[in-house]
Amino acid sequence: MQIGRMSKELETKQLNFGKLFKQKSFIQFFNSRQEINTLFSLLSIEEINQLVELNVIFVRCCAPSSKVNLEGITVNGNLTLVTVDTNYYSKLLPEEFVGVLLHEIGHVFNPERQNMEGEYVADNFAKQKGYDKWIISGLQKGVKNNWMGFDEQSCNLRIEKLRETK
Repeated sequence: MQIGRMSKELETKQLNFGKLFKQKSFIQFFNSRQEINTLFSLLSIEEINQLVELNVIFVRCCAPSSKVNLEGITVNGNLTLVTVDTNYYSKLLPEEFVGVLLHEIGHVFNPERQNMEGEYVADNFAKQKGYDKWIISGLQKGVKNNWMGFDEQSCNLRIEKLRETK
């Protein structure tokens, strides 16, 4: 009986996880190194359900701008798009990319936290999942390569905070 229940829970988790990706190409493109499968395994059923309830959709885009078609979207209230830039994807290790996705989910779960406090809280969500060293290496890579949004001072503060033990 326990196995059947786990199977049903896993099926529900997979179904709801799929609702987060409305672009047909998103999972194909971003799972070439198993990152989406890893994200699925890291998130709890409750976290996935919360993302669905918050109307979160992950969207593939290309900087500096891109047009995105999302089919079958019905929104009652807010819609939160987590945009993922294909240009940065190839420059990140798979673990760094998963860390980025976890960080962005941390923002979704804590919308009231802004500025550096918001960054710390989002980083902490990734840290709780075991991805602190990958957030750190991604931040260092962003600073080294002068990526937009990777201010050295704020990145160093985030790295310092991530290295604190709790």
